[in-house]
Amino acid sequence: MKRPALIDLGLLLALSLILRAALLGHPNLFIDEAFYTTAGAAMHQGALPYVDVWDRKPFGLFALYWLFTAFSPSPLGYQLAAIVFSGATGWVVSRIALLWTPRRAALSAGALYVLSLGLFQGFGGQSPVFYNLPMALAALLVLRSRQTLRATGPDRATYMAMVLAGLAITIKTTALFEASFLGLYAAFLLSRADQASASKLRQIATLALAGATPTLLIAGGYALAGHFSEWWQAMVGANLVEGKWQAAAALAQARTLGLVLIPFAAMAAFGLTTMAADDRHFMLGWLSAALIGLISVPYFHAHYALPLLVPLTAASARVFSQPRLGPALLGACAVLLAPAFHPFDGRATRHALQQMDQAASFIRQNGSKRGLLVYQGPPYLYVASGAPFPSPLAFPPHLNHAIERNASTLDTAAEVRRILAGKPGVVVVARDVRDAPLNDETAGMVSAYAVEHCPTVKEIAVPELLRSDHLIIWANCQ
Repeated sequence: MKRPALIDLGLLLALSLILRAALLGHPNLFIDEAFYTTAGAAMHQGALPYVDVWDRKPFGLFALYWLFTAFSPSPLGYQLAAIVFSGATGWVVSRIALLWTPRRAALSAGALYVLSLGLFQGFGGQSPVFYNLPMALAALLVLRSRQTLRATGPDRATYMAMVLAGLAITIKTTALFEASFLGLYAAFLLSRADQASASKLRQIATLALAGATPTLLIAGGYALAGHFSEWWQAMVGANLVEGKWQAAAALAQARTLGLVLIPFAAMAAFGLTTMAADDRHFMLGWLSAALIGLISVPYFHAHYALPLLVPLTAASARVFSQPRLGPALLGACAVLLAPAFHPFDGRATRHALQQMDQAASFIRQNGSKRGLLVYQGPPYLYVASGAPFPSPLAFPPHLNHAIERNASTLDTAAEVRRILAGKPGVVVVARDVRDAPLNDETAGMVSAYAVEHCPTVKEIAVPELLRSDHLIIWANCQ
């Protein structure tokens, strides 16, 4: 790697560190990554995803969090990794942008990516913070291989791009759309090469196999272990379960998300209009694929837009090449976007640590040896209190959210009934409904159990970065 590239990488890693330093150690940044950390820690005790701990997320994400928790179940592991991944992804964005802009503008595009993550709930360890890196690398390799694909067919870089895109799919299923675009784009260029049709078809099939290999290896591993059905339900069947989709709420979230994305889309549109046609066609295809990934799960949470940031910021680089506008715009972006990370205020982290420790200590001292059920609240309480999962449905929304009813291989109501029949010593619920619509059937069972069997009650707020979980801890249950 040449010195300018190393300098750019160092600058973007430093920016990522500055933005995230105040959040290091926060035990409850966001419920999703708190669960991934909890699952990763459980894997070190022998838990197998989809069998002992269930979720729709692909195995690659669990494997990453297994690595992050290899030395400690502390959230610090994934948060340090997120610093590296976000800075490295910003650097790859800048390498892509170098194909159509000078270095300074390309570096600004990479910085915009790093700065933008916090606005879309990417301040911690949401899955796109990690899978955006292999997807961006795959796109860069395909872009650099265009001439070779047209002339002589796929080279090692093209095959590596397919493998990287396949790895991204094992971290988040919706990456399939971006990966498919890259594969189809490579196949289109290859179709124009001066080779026999049979040879082209073999090469296209080999590229597809390279992209599918990571998923095929995981599926094969589960089949050999005798748990293919659990893996298949999580990856396919659970996504076909009919949930109580709330159209009005989803459309409201979509409108809000669309408004937030408008400035990024405007900068990208400016860049697209000034690109060479070949570059523009690739970027439009990539953006379209990322957008399909966003709308394929029509709940429109802010972090669902994180994959869009890679092509949007890369396409925006031309804006930053304007002599006066570019630096001023980057400065404005820094002022507006950096506060989403709370970069110079560690009080939120310290307070969350104190509250989590207080809640975990109370749980340990008041019945957790007889079992803990976190029906609503931070799943990291299982790690902090040292209590085992009462069920593979350890992610609280799988028990309390009506949309998640019977999404796994387990009947949700029957599983809650089984847990309560075991007389857990502590039950954690939330004062306010977090995941609407609530599963009224399981909520009623948990409430009745708590009132009848749990004489000790403590209320404590355990904050996330963007909200507070006001917990009601029912303890000493008999």
